[in-house]
Amino acid sequence: MSENKNTITIILDSVGRTIVGEINQDKTNDQVLGIKNPVVLHIVPQDQNGRMSVQLLPLFFREFLADKSGDVTFEYKKASITEVQLDALDFRLQAQYSQLFNKSNVFVQPQATPNNAPATGEQTNSSVVNLFDE
Repeated sequence: MSENKNTITIILDSVGRTIVGEINQDKTNDQVLGIKNPVVLHIVPQDQNGRMSVQLLPLFFREFLADKSGDVTFEYKKASITEVQLDALDFRLQAQYSQLFNKSNVFVQPQATPNNAPATGEQTNSSVVNLFDE
C-alpha cells in the first residue's frame, strides 16, 4: 500500500459540487484522480440567526453494495475538475468523514426498547443510515 492511503483531498467536480474523499493511488495517474468513498460537502442553513450546518453525503451509499463494508472509488478526469490545495482540514471535518466510513459501524443497528419500539431521546453511536429493511 502507498504511504498516502489515507490522504483526504477536496475537489470541485464538473457541476460545481465540493467533493471530499481519500485519494486512491492505484486508480490515479496523469489523466485521472481516483477518489475512494467520495462525499459531497453540503452546507445548509441551520436557523434564522445565520448559522450553517455541514453535512457529508456519500455519492454512492454502501447499502447498495453486496459487501456493505466495501469501498467505492470514483475516477475523475483531471481535465474536468478543480483540485483544491489546502494545508490541512479542520479536525471536525476529518472526524466526520472518517466516522461515516468507519467499517466497524457498518452493521450496527439502532438500539430498540424492549417492546421493539424505536429508542427515543439519545441518539445511537451508529453513523450508518439503513436505506432498506434487512
